[in-house]
Amino acid sequence: MFHVSAMIAAGIGNYGTAMAASPRKDIAIKYASLIPEISLYAEDGANIMIKNEWLEEPPQTDDRKKLAKKEYE
Repeated sequence: MFHVSAMIAAGIGNYGTAMAASPRKDIAIKYASLIPEISLYAEDGANIMIKNEWLEEPPQTDDRKKLAKKEYE
């Protein structure tokens, strides 16, 4: 599953490179429309890996209100 997700991420990067290198705007528009669809597919794969504990959940931001409250107590 990890390898599939890595391949999907590489594919999204390849679409970005192709958009930048292509002189045809119609192809770039098609690539741009594919990236969000593929990103949703990649997100599903990441959620499967997190659910099965094959991948850690990405780091979250600190709760600033909770930190500020501790500081004043």
